Amino acid sequence: MISKGRVIRAGLLFAMVNFLFTVLIGVLLRYHYHSPISQFADRNWIHAHSHAGFLGWVFMALITMIFAMQIPKSFAMNRRMYRLLVFLQISTLGMLVTFPMMGYAAPSIFFSTVHMVLSAVFMVMFYRNSDAQDLSVRYVQAALVFMLISGIGPLSLGPMMVLDMKGTDMYDLAVYFYLHFQYNAWFTLAIFGLFIKLMENLGFPINCRKGSLILHLLVYASILTFALSALGFESYWYVRAVGLAGVLLQLWAGFVFMKYALKNLRLARSAANKYGKWFLGVALFAWLMKIMLQFISVIPVVTQFAYYNREAIMAYLHLSFLGFASCFIIGLLIIKKYLFVTGTMSKTGYILFIAGVVLMELTIAVKAFPQFLSLELFGTINFLLLAEAVLLFIGVAIILFYGFIIPKGAYNKRQLARQ
Repeated sequence: MISKGRVIRAGLLFAMVNFLFTVLIGVLLRYHYHSPISQFADRNWIHAHSHAGFLGWVFMALITMIFAMQIPKSFAMNRRMYRLLVFLQISTLGMLVTFPMMGYAAPSIFFSTVHMVLSAVFMVMFYRNSDAQDLSVRYVQAALVFMLISGIGPLSLGPMMVLDMKGTDMYDLAVYFYLHFQYNAWFTLAIFGLFIKLMENLGFPINCRKGSLILHLLVYASILTFALSALGFESYWYVRAVGLAGVLLQLWAGFVFMKYALKNLRLARSAANKYGKWFLGVALFAWLMKIMLQFISVIPVVTQFAYYNREAIMAYLHLSFLGFASCFIIGLLIIKKYLFVTGTMSKTGYILFIAGVVLMELTIAVKAFPQFLSLELFGTINFLLLAEAVLLFIGVAIILFYGFIIPKGAYNKRQLARQ
């Protein structure tokens, strides 16, 4: 019999190892940009970096915590989930091997397609085994629908390449379609659902009416704000109006949620580890920054700056991936006691990670304004980004070993000694 705890630990181990691979590839890419490596296919490595981050780390961690917090105990379900996690990890490792070697080709597309099919399997499992009346479950149900919808983007890239459409606006828009519904729908709704469940577990449930309002606002906003991705290609007034409507709905959701969060986070101060609360605080701040950036992107001059400035896009993506999604997941794992905060080494890992996220975001933001940088300063910034990527790698490595693997082993030994 496979226990639910064993399934959760396996899923989190896979997720953390994939996160370590993600930041390691990030270090390699930053080294290449600082000191170019001959015959280095950086585009292929970027694909590996993004797939490991999105699918190997965030996706794996989110579905594991969804399973942990929202699906009732069942030995049959434990067995199915364990197998699903193993197959998902195999597909992730397949992408990690094939993307650096050949980019988008038959083997890498095969592994990414398998991962997409397995994601659909998890969605069916969740719908069948969760309580549809639970408010937090409704958030996750909507998140999973958007997760599958986002897959339309990468699935359309193959036919476009065959039709020689690579490099066209439609090709780029398909990429933005995937990124938008990953960051602004799947990640966001799943995180909100898990946060609401966490607050219920801590004894501070959200009002059902208020929670339903936030859910509907976020769903409609995630659909309408896709228009913001199209503004870089066509600046028709009605496209901008649709994007603005989506942003206003998102800001409304943020206002309602902040009133609830600030009230209850103060009440829950004694119910959660302070490191967990720090990570959740960073995640909340990053989400607020993200929706504010979307709001100002409606302004025409900002639209042009954002969509033709690679570093501005990178700053936004890293804010969403590291600041929002990753910090929330780590904070949740600490509070739920899947990650430990014991001893100087583990605490150092968490501090290094937060420092790396903040410093990297600030440095990329500065790099987004090249007109203010000299050639010498530009080189210094590339070195700083490399150093910050190394800082992140060290932080994640310490968290994995001293916050996850070693403390659990020591805990198991103590348990055996008491028997």
